Amino acid sequence: MTLELVAFALVGLLVGSAAAALPRRFASSRALTVATATVSGFVVGVLAHTAIGYPRPLLTVPTALIGSALLTSLLARKHTRSVALPR
Repeated sequence: MTLELVAFALVGLLVGSAAAALPRRFASSRALTVATATVSGFVVGVLAHTAIGYPRPLLTVPTALIGSALLTSLLARKHTRSVALPR
């Protein structure tokens, strides 16, 4: 379980660092983005471990990755175009 917890945290850090590389999409601070990804990877990983079971890290770690990416994407802002209004 300890190695899985470390893997969940590393997956979250990976997602957070990937999200922090997109400053236009994630307008909030980089620390908030990385912290959200890390905590969500850890929480989703623990929930997946509880739901799926112990001897299945090949299922729980990708689940943590997907859950962390989904929860971190909630911080992303929409891409809006500036369109000139007709006069």
